[in-house]
Amino acid sequence: MNSTPWPAVDRSFQDALAQRRPTPFTHGLADDPRLSLDAIARLGDELGADSVSAERAAKPLVSADAGATNVLEVVAVSDQIRALAANDSWFTLLNIEQSGPYRELVDQLLEGMAADAGLDPATMKRRMGFVFASSPGSVTSAHFDIEHSFLLQLEGQRKLAFGRFADGEQREREVHRYWNGSFGRLETMPEQVAELELAPGRGAYIPPYTPHWLTNGDNTSLSLTVTFFNRDNADESMVQAFNEKVGRWGLAPKAYGDAPGRDRAKAAFMRAYGAAKVRLKGPETSASH
Repeated sequence: MNSTPWPAVDRSFQDALAQRRPTPFTHGLADDPRLSLDAIARLGDELGADSVSAERAAKPLVSADAGATNVLEVVAVSDQIRALAANDSWFTLLNIEQSGPYRELVDQLLEGMAADAGLDPATMKRRMGFVFASSPGSVTSAHFDIEHSFLLQLEGQRKLAFGRFADGEQREREVHRYWNGSFGRLETMPEQVAELELAPGRGAYIPPYTPHWLTNGDNTSLSLTVTFFNRDNADESMVQAFNEKVGRWGLAPKAYGDAPGRDRAKAAFMRAYGAAKVRLKGPETSASH
């Protein structure tokens, strides 16, 4: 098993990152005292209810309307988290990098991984961390994220399944839904192409725009996910945001990847637009999500 806390990868991971290929790994973080159930409960209190979301544990694999049907009220964060074994709930602690020790942890994990893989850590922007704490039998519905993600299992067992979009049209439709409030939750179940067994000390790299879902075993599950953007997925997200803006004006812009020259121009415009907003309004904090 891995003797270092960060994901155990080698220089071959550069290809997996560039090709957006899901990759299993081991890690040495499972016994870190900062990530025990009690420490996570205390962190939940420190972050406060605005940085904690909760859902019912038992839900379908396709749950596109989860925001309306599965959300639970967060009232006593630490008590609710400590009672996971019996309360049928699924908690996310958002942007744990708001807390100094956990910001250091996120940086340690990404920079250690980058050193082993031969990657430049300076290219890893907008670093964020999320803790997931869930009851036995919990389901994480089919969805995709736009970040590069490293999922590290800390307690309990889960199955992580990967799927694929049926075609480019379906992908574009789901991307459009993402930018209009779906948060990546899929409307239909994708075709499964792989499945990994997760246990303490094991994890997986989950590429951007890769459909995936998780199912818990019979025990409480704790996991940590650290995410970042590099130029690749940052440009893609900026082009998509640009397309959504001009699409509201009745225009029909080309999808990302169809016109690389235009993509570069769109991304440059969005970077300039974002920089202008920062100058006018001041910088955003890492707490924005």
